[in-house]
Amino acid sequence: MSVSSNLPKSSTASISVLGLLRDYGAILGMIVVLGIFWYLKPAFLSAANIENVFRQSGIVMIMALGLTIVMKMRGVDLSIAQTADAAGLIAAMLIIAKYPIWMAFALPLLFGLVVGLVNAVLMAYVGIPAIIGTLGMMFIIRWGELMATNGAEPQILFTLPRSVTRDFLWLGQKDLGPVAALIVLALVVFLVVFVVMRFTPFARYAKAVGSNVRAAFLAGIDIRLTFGLGFVIAGVLAALAGVALVSRTGIAMPRGAEPFLLDAFAAAYLGTLASRQGEMSIPGTLMGALFIGFLSNGLTLLGLGAPYRYALNGGFILLAMAIGALKRKN
Repeated sequence: MSVSSNLPKSSTASISVLGLLRDYGAILGMIVVLGIFWYLKPAFLSAANIENVFRQSGIVMIMALGLTIVMKMRGVDLSIAQTADAAGLIAAMLIIAKYPIWMAFALPLLFGLVVGLVNAVLMAYVGIPAIIGTLGMMFIIRWGELMATNGAEPQILFTLPRSVTRDFLWLGQKDLGPVAALIVLALVVFLVVFVVMRFTPFARYAKAVGSNVRAAFLAGIDIRLTFGLGFVIAGVLAALAGVALVSRTGIAMPRGAEPFLLDAFAAAYLGTLASRQGEMSIPGTLMGALFIGFLSNGLTLLGLGAPYRYALNGGFILLAMAIGALKRKN
């Protein structure tokens, strides 16, 4: 006979309610926050505003997915925002110089691949702590940006003739059928990453490395290669997010993507709230990115600026970490 069967029905119900609050209370709290925004600003849930949030959230999600892969293996990548910055600048400069459109997409992604490979070598093979190594990479990329732009000179695309920018700006500003092209891109990236992190050997290796490095090593897993691949994927996805951002805004400048670093971390950590074990997951990061997008949008509609967004993002990161720690302890 189980212990719960000896308890009064009221006690069992109380335990059940407490369990639900422990597992899903944070998600319910997030829904309440969005409900408050809707109550204060009915336009918050209008079709046009939701589409706008999805466009913006797509950029955060693409960047956060790569970060999630690295963090699932107990790593961190602080260079993703700067990688996105530089990739966007490369794309804008190529468009302004009237290079073929395919180069404006391919070369930034190649840059992200190179950054990811360098990070992989430094962190996985040389053994530099990820937080130190990626911080150093962030400053190196920032130096390169400032040198290439004469001290942070923006690269503006929307003042150029439409014949020059039309194809590049299509990704961030136009629709693919009834859905925004940027939303379609974000969904495709999500599905690809979800499949990779759910049904491939890399998914099993990454989970093993994140759970117990020694056990993974004894099981014959190439820990360095697995850990390094995480940084490579993060670099490519960060570059893709940077290109998408410039395609959406029509302007590229050094440090223009820096606010997305905090958003990406917040999305990854908020995603742990969707897991009963407090673990990071690809679907959870999608949920976190959407919540961050709606949160930022709601604050903007209420006339509250960036300081409030930073405070709430930081607060939600701490909340997610605290709840995750409690879940793992229980």
